[in-house]
Amino acid sequence: MNALKKMVNRLNFFEKMLLIVGITVTIVGFYYINKVYTGEGHLSWALLQAAFLWLLLLFMIILTDSNESIKEELREVIGKHVEETKLLKEISKEQLAELRVIKAALSKKKK
Repeated sequence: MNALKKMVNRLNFFEKMLLIVGITVTIVGFYYINKVYTGEGHLSWALLQAAFLWLLLLFMIILTDSNESIKEELREVIGKHVEETKLLKEISKEQLAELRVIKAALSKKKK
């Protein structure tokens, strides 16, 4: 139960709305497809079209959610990359300073 609460708290507004829309589309779509099937009593071209379009809509909702998740993960990775790049710049500045000191010491020894 705690894991579910953590997952729901981690969702942003877009993902929460997408979840609500997805559940609504699933329930309403199933209801109407079932209504068409029970009304006709057999498998028809209209029923196949409705079911296929309903499945496509559900697939698009799933793809939208995965795209949002990937975008958030990439945002985190880019942030970490920026931090590492700053660290590398600081290290290289320190190394350059050390190299200048060593170079100056070597040039004094030669004289």
